[in-house]
Amino acid sequence: MGSMAAKGPFKKEIPYEFKDPSLIDTRSLIGGRWVDASSGRTFKLTDPEDDAEICDIADLNGEDTRKAIEAANKAFETYKRTPHRERRWLMRRWADEIKANKEDLAALCTLELGKPYTESLVTVNYAIDFIDWFEGAVERTFGETIPAFRGNNRILTIREPQGVVACITPWNSPVAMVTRKVGAAVAAGNTVVCKPAPETPLCAIALAKLFERAGGPPGVFNVVTSGAENTPSVGKELCSHPAVKHLSFTGSTAVGRLLNTECAKTIKKTSLELGGNAPFIVFEDADLDKAVPGLITSKFRSSGQTCVCANRIYVQASILDKFSEALSKGLESTFTYGSVWDKKVNFGPLYAGKAITKVEAHLEDALGQGAKVYHGGKDNSRGPNFFPATVVKGGKDGMKFMEEETFGPLAFLVPFETEEEVIKMANTSDVGLAAYFYTEDISRLWRVSEALKVGMVGVRVGLVSAAEAPFGGVLESGLGREGGISALEEYLDIKSITIGI
Repeated sequence: MGSMAAKGPFKKEIPYEFKDPSLIDTRSLIGGRWVDASSGRTFKLTDPEDDAEICDIADLNGEDTRKAIEAANKAFETYKRTPHRERRWLMRRWADEIKANKEDLAALCTLELGKPYTESLVTVNYAIDFIDWFEGAVERTFGETIPAFRGNNRILTIREPQGVVACITPWNSPVAMVTRKVGAAVAAGNTVVCKPAPETPLCAIALAKLFERAGGPPGVFNVVTSGAENTPSVGKELCSHPAVKHLSFTGSTAVGRLLNTECAKTIKKTSLELGGNAPFIVFEDADLDKAVPGLITSKFRSSGQTCVCANRIYVQASILDKFSEALSKGLESTFTYGSVWDKKVNFGPLYAGKAITKVEAHLEDALGQGAKVYHGGKDNSRGPNFFPATVVKGGKDGMKFMEEETFGPLAFLVPFETEEEVIKMANTSDVGLAAYFYTEDISRLWRVSEALKVGMVGVRVGLVSAAEAPFGGVLESGLGREGGISALEEYLDIKSITIGI
């Protein structure tokens, strides 16, 4: 890609030259104005590849957030009356702006998340899918007519936008998680205050700039950035302000519980996409030529840092050795390590040092209980936050990974004997986001799909996320759904109208 001197607010050089440097900003967007924190505070943004400082970002607090909510609430009074088709056209223009600038968005994603550039392009395209989907669906959020018991009455329903929506997005998908939440809320006629993760604010800022270019009215899409210290005050304001009618959050179950409790005080609707501990089951009749690539996709994309990544990998004992060998060979032929800016590289670092700490703790815990590294292992030679794709045999109950999401590129293989046994093992978790399994038995396909206590099941596929599909979990994995027509319905209230004739 060639080298480039640091431009604008960047304090380091990167081997990429932005086609449109105006997308790079360190400020927040409130009511159509790009602003610094009222306190003048900033927080440091660092590059996961080398922990070097990238730039300083505006560090807004609860008072600043209140202004953003008020701006969104004011804009809602007008925007809620915008015809469906005009909102559809807005989505179309926004999607076109993102498509025209996808290389720059991918570069920002690579810079702040450490995702290889080729993978970042994939995630930007995935983000566009959501806007495309909502654009097509926005005019199809219909009301209903209902037969009335009382013969002289007529009953109908209409769907109305809710008001100000608070969207708190995670660091691990800084482009798609914005379009998945903000796109649905705005398409449905709401206004938004978006709080991106402190680790990845640049993508949200750029998406907001593109929304403005697409003709998005001032105050409809607001962005509030804050560092770790001010994040609690921002979150408190989003949860307590009476003008906020809906809070959408993607992140840990622990934080989700806290936000849900706070939102309950003002009876806000919440959409919570929380933690997972996905089982991945390989039965002895599975086609290993499909199961191995499926596991690599499920477990190792984004260096294992997605909530639907396989975490507990159950392999029927009769094929464990054969599967392990095929998986090791598959990893060797799949991943190329190196600079995340190299287009041949498809495996990057973890997002921060605390992620490395957790991965290493899970590995050391398993090794201390008799497990063995079969492929890969700890390697700090490629940077402070790098951990290679690793396979561990001998996983069992009592190990940390069985209870906690590793959120890293560690594949723990756990043997099982029978279908009944593995279903019981898979369903022991208190979270239920996604699960995967491979079998060629059509009866087992239905039995296991129905028996797994999760919100999404991948059968002979390692990827369940799609803009057209409802995304969400059961148990402590959250509330509500994102993606598909369900996503728009999350942001609409149903009003029943009874008419006497």
